[in-house]
Amino acid sequence: MDIKVRILCFAVLLLTSLPARATIVWSEEFDGPEIDTETWIWDVGNWGFGNGQMEYNTARSANSFIEDGSLVIQALREDYFGSAFTSARMLTQGRFAFRYGDIEARIKMPNTADGLWTAFWMLGNNFPGVPWPDAGEVDIIEIGSKSGIAEGMQQRRFNTAMHFSNAAGEKQSNVFWGDAPVDLTLDYHLYRLSWTPTEMTFYFDGQEIVSWDITADYMTEFHQPHFIVLNLAVGDWGGPDGYTDITTPEAVTATFPAQLKVDWIRVEDNGFTEVFLGEDAEEDGLFGVFTETTPVDNALVYGDPEDPAFDYGYEAALFTWNNMVEAAVPATPSEGTEVWSFDIAAGDWFGMGVFLPNFRNMRNYSDGFLHFDIKTTLTDDIRIGIKSSRGGEYWQIVGDETDGLGFARDGQWQTVSVPLNGYMNIDFHTIHQIFMIAADPASASTTLSIDNVYWEPSVERPRPSGGNLGVFTETAAHMTAGEYELGVDGEFFVWGDTLLPVAQTPFEGDESLSLASAPGMGWFGAAFTPAVKYNLEAFDNPNGKLNFAMRTSSQVKFYVGLKSGNVIGPDTPWGPNTGPSGVGQVWIPFTPGDDPYGFVRDGNWHAVEIPISDIASDIDLTQVSQLFQILGVDGPISGIELDDIYYSGGRAFETNLVAGIAEDGFGISWPSTAGTSYQVEWTDSESSHTEWTPVGPVVIGDWSIKTVFDPLGPYTDRIYRVIELP
Repeated sequence: MDIKVRILCFAVLLLTSLPARATIVWSEEFDGPEIDTETWIWDVGNWGFGNGQMEYNTARSANSFIEDGSLVIQALREDYFGSAFTSARMLTQGRFAFRYGDIEARIKMPNTADGLWTAFWMLGNNFPGVPWPDAGEVDIIEIGSKSGIAEGMQQRRFNTAMHFSNAAGEKQSNVFWGDAPVDLTLDYHLYRLSWTPTEMTFYFDGQEIVSWDITADYMTEFHQPHFIVLNLAVGDWGGPDGYTDITTPEAVTATFPAQLKVDWIRVEDNGFTEVFLGEDAEEDGLFGVFTETTPVDNALVYGDPEDPAFDYGYEAALFTWNNMVEAAVPATPSEGTEVWSFDIAAGDWFGMGVFLPNFRNMRNYSDGFLHFDIKTTLTDDIRIGIKSSRGGEYWQIVGDETDGLGFARDGQWQTVSVPLNGYMNIDFHTIHQIFMIAADPASASTTLSIDNVYWEPSVERPRPSGGNLGVFTETAAHMTAGEYELGVDGEFFVWGDTLLPVAQTPFEGDESLSLASAPGMGWFGAAFTPAVKYNLEAFDNPNGKLNFAMRTSSQVKFYVGLKSGNVIGPDTPWGPNTGPSGVGQVWIPFTPGDDPYGFVRDGNWHAVEIPISDIASDIDLTQVSQLFQILGVDGPISGIELDDIYYSGGRAFETNLVAGIAEDGFGISWPSTAGTSYQVEWTDSESSHTEWTPVGPVVIGDWSIKTVFDPLGPYTDRIYRVIELP
């Protein structure tokens, strides 16, 4: 069937009025001081997102923020890791979706002349587990088209569209083009979709503009939940499938900064509406992937992937990708009566995965562990992976028993526990490959068996306070609030074997990190990655700093970074994203001739202090997943040495417990942080079930020493604490 393309002028349309409004069942009003990360996530990267867009989409506060009660997505012309522009692409997958209902947004468009392309649209909730267009796409409003540019209607011409797989299994697009009676960049306008089990009807400023029937058997994708996407793109790859036909940075004439503003988005019940909130779908407790006798709280159910309904259901399927055939002599299970047991031939790679077309929300596990039993005599490194709908996939290498994550290759059942925080390209809200295993060509033929696969939920995050946290230091004064111990609390990982150790000349103590690029590598990177994320909110104060000593004489540009959460960015069509993207990611450029914080490239040691205030706006300090990173993407580095890495200035959340000793009263004193709320509490028996009683009113800190007096009365055995309130 041909694509429907119609360009109609509002002056000659017979417009139908919008029906009476119904109950609002979900809304995003953008009234808070910051974007709600419980509702939104960002697609991050610069791979073009399937249509050759030129911008680097980031999660930085420079590209998306709340201002005057509206969401602002801001495109900038700037050199950012090889891209000439930056912008943002935000979506609600894993946080909010709905099936049927009336969705409307109040939006002010940017001036798109020429090269900007903005959109308010939706995707099927099973994307990309189920590929586009089978997952379905609904474009509620797009502007910036090449036809608008050509005809001088760029700020008025818009389109709505549906993209799907037709009866022949081919992509089909229904598209409506309209010319608004006014310039859409001058004020806010209303863009609305009414979605029922039989049709999708689109409205502009309360007037119906087009309606399409969705009752055909092959339109299954439009009867599943969809999530919201907002983005402001720059250019595309041009040609027949290009939207703007602006294909080079030089051809972009739009004025920057350019801002897409969204006042609100609301979903109303039209009698068929179903709302899907991520918080309602969160798994918790032990979660079984493939286990029988382990006492799990919930577990996967396996279905038939050949069933036409599989892509829209919630069952799982095990897929073997290559060089894994059912074992001629299966292993005896490690538990229960079933086992995954496969024969693997030498000289070829092997792999398999547990696939979920509709993701599971595993956000409660990002600081937990993936457990499994494994049995083999293969001596090669094995990769264990998971994959999410947002972010992408990541693999951790499991070696032999000499490796921190390894196991004995003795042909006996061994148990492996992999820290889930090590999966640094993952959105735990949207897991759709919940267990994967693969390896490069096997050095010998073998049988590999897997059993008792399950996820353990998150453990409590370390929350250092009241001093300095040592990351890589031997100075006692730099770890008064705790120490990150390599091999115990986590590891220092070199990414992609891009760096090799070289001779050390420590700044302090006996050891440093002295590194140089491996031969043939054009980029490099490494990070301190804890097994469990750190809560570093104690350092979010005017005294908080990230400290390190560094020396190099190299003239290559590099970046020092810090990361929170797990999401890095989407995989490109050519492989996993190993670049600088990130949700909750800060990269501070160190550029020859323009190095920050007083650093000099003279080959001598220099102590660098980065105020946490320079970092905090783009980092969630309550979930720091990489404590220190270094990255270069502009070529190899001849040598760089790091030492004495620590965080300083952590405020105290809780004083030491103090026993009362005065009959007439007892004074509790502590140093306070400006703007922080404190409560003094007492108990007479400290245990795991202690109940604390407040002493006096809440105290607001101002950088002075605060004192609260407890008159005690006849009680002389009280124990006190001071806590910071949320």
